[in-house]
Amino acid sequence: MIKKLVFFLLLIGNIQLSAQNFDVEIGPIYGHYTDSTSQFWMLVKPHSKENVLLDWVTQFNADLYEYFETYTEATVREVEQSLVVMESYVIVKGQLNLKKKNDHQDISFLIGSCAFPYPFAFWSGKKKEVIFETMTKQDKDFMIWMGDNVYYLFGEWKSKQRMHKKNIKMRFKPKLKDFLESCPQYAVWDDHDFGDNNEGGDYTGKYESLELFKYYWSNPYYGTASTPGVFCHFGHSDADFFMLDSRFHASDSSMLGEEQMKWLQKKLRASKANFKFIISGTQVLPNNPSGEDLGDFGASREELLTFLSEEDIKGVIFLSGDRHYGELMKLERDNQYPLYEMTSSPLTSLVNPGYTKENPIRLPETLVLDLNFGKIHLLGKGKDRRCHLELFDRNGKLFWQHDIFLSELQ
Repeated sequence: MIKKLVFFLLLIGNIQLSAQNFDVEIGPIYGHYTDSTSQFWMLVKPHSKENVLLDWVTQFNADLYEYFETYTEATVREVEQSLVVMESYVIVKGQLNLKKKNDHQDISFLIGSCAFPYPFAFWSGKKKEVIFETMTKQDKDFMIWMGDNVYYLFGEWKSKQRMHKKNIKMRFKPKLKDFLESCPQYAVWDDHDFGDNNEGGDYTGKYESLELFKYYWSNPYYGTASTPGVFCHFGHSDADFFMLDSRFHASDSSMLGEEQMKWLQKKLRASKANFKFIISGTQVLPNNPSGEDLGDFGASREELLTFLSEEDIKGVIFLSGDRHYGELMKLERDNQYPLYEMTSSPLTSLVNPGYTKENPIRLPETLVLDLNFGKIHLLGKGKDRRCHLELFDRNGKLFWQHDIFLSELQ
């Protein structure tokens, strides 16, 4: 099976160095990677609680470098950020140098959205979190979170301190912690890790939300110099991934905003990849009267579909979350290849059958009203090269699978 980033990063859990002046509480959690570098995230606890800043500055860098050199096949390239949170912990983000490996052609990755942290025991939230244990056991190269990765509740989005507390509390959940440490993680957001329900670009706290998101996820980059947001792109094997921000610039007339749409179009034009995955926290292809989708934002859907057609962009597949059910859609187009969209939701949150309404582009027997996660494989060579889609339940039982051959996307 596919060799993953752990090929050249030995995940070490909470091994401690006798000389170090901190304990590793969570991580390392790896983010964006290439064949020679990787982003990393850690939560550590300095030994000197009375003077965390002094304790941090005096010995931390030496300890961190020794930590990676001793227990992994990586060295610290750069410490990009260290932040004291909740008076006791320090978030550390940076980049590693890896022993260079040849990139492999066949890859597998997981997708999912809506990881609700049940605040009351009678909702049996811990029983639902078995899905993360199942995902940990999957062979995979990386994970893509498609929004509502952390649910801010009861006004938590109004306070940076409470948002930090929620993010850290989520990562201390044992099954989720193990999964986050099991493979590299990429993420976009949706409304509940952005602000209030269905919040958009007029939300006054969006810059604080963006700052918090950057602290906890190690994407390749965030927006552009002139246009803030969580959108970014990266490539693995013969696929490019375009991660969209469906919240920061959303208005009545546009979901992405003018500049983000220009960015997406420019990146799609430049892409030479066989497969082009466009990832959104909000559904793109359906026109559903319940819930949100791209069609709710003025002419956004028409603009994107027209661009794909007129520019003859090959190999596009959409991935989305948000809906609180799973499905696979296929939009037929005149004189063009069909567009597919796979929605995976929820990981642990409540299922919402009220959103399902008749969807004429949903493929038969793909509607899933249960907790689920998706797995996507890029397999085969030449004319047999294909994208193999799978949707699983919390225990790893297959709901459905579907092959999209590269030849169909030309």
